[in-house]
Amino acid sequence: MMKRFRLSEFEARAQQLVEGSFGRLLGGELGSLDVANRLAKALEDSRDDGRVADIFTIALQPQDAARILAEQPDIEQTLADYVAQLAQQSGWRLVSRPYVTLVADPKNMPHEVHVLAEHSQTANPTTQFNVPRPDLDQAAQEILAAVRALDAYLIVDGERHVALDRPLIGLGRRMDNDVVLDAPTVSRRHAQLRWRYGRFVLYDLSSRPGRTIVNGQPVQEYALQPGDVITLSTVKIIYGEGQDELDNKRRLERAFIDEETIPRPGISSAR
Repeated sequence: MMKRFRLSEFEARAQQLVEGSFGRLLGGELGSLDVANRLAKALEDSRDDGRVADIFTIALQPQDAARILAEQPDIEQTLADYVAQLAQQSGWRLVSRPYVTLVADPKNMPHEVHVLAEHSQTANPTTQFNVPRPDLDQAAQEILAAVRALDAYLIVDGERHVALDRPLIGLGRRMDNDVVLDAPTVSRRHAQLRWRYGRFVLYDLSSRPGRTIVNGQPVQEYALQPGDVITLSTVKIIYGEGQDELDNKRRLERAFIDEETIPRPGISSAR
């Protein structure tokens, strides 16, 4: 009986979020709200000793995926924030910021939703829906493997080395960011790195325009290449790939000597 009470309480909490602020962010679309409800179920089923999953792969029929992403380009971030808030309200522990990916799967029927939830530090799936889907598990593992194979990293202010070993990295002043930047002019949630199509893409989250810069040019969304110099307000960061390439790494570190950042030709903002 107690278990049923907790389940009902959780369902009511999830429904309240969906019908409230997140429902408005999702635009009130039936497809998006259904995805949110399935995601909430995946979060609940992923509980393991108080800890819940933080990586979610959502498979949709290709036309459904294309429509939702076209209508709501930021839906993955919105759903990730939804997961974080729902976990917090339920008293469940997230070891890192949630990462949500929508994928198109021709095996899905129209309006069919499959969700795979994973704990990022265990690399083992914790829940699947409708029918067993080892192909979704493989897809999620391939994303993590590709991220780690790229061996990407950040050099912050010429001193701190940060490995990018997850598909979602938050940067900002708040202590719950993956990369905490201790500078008063940096926003609490200033920027985000998301894995997209085999590359890390930088997204500006700051409330003021012109405070996220790559190679001297303000950006809102930018596909990073090795050697790119990122400036978040007053903090300078260099993006690199391949930790074993010591000569390249030293070259990147020397770039901090020059305070004048010159845009590299051929690199443009990803739109």
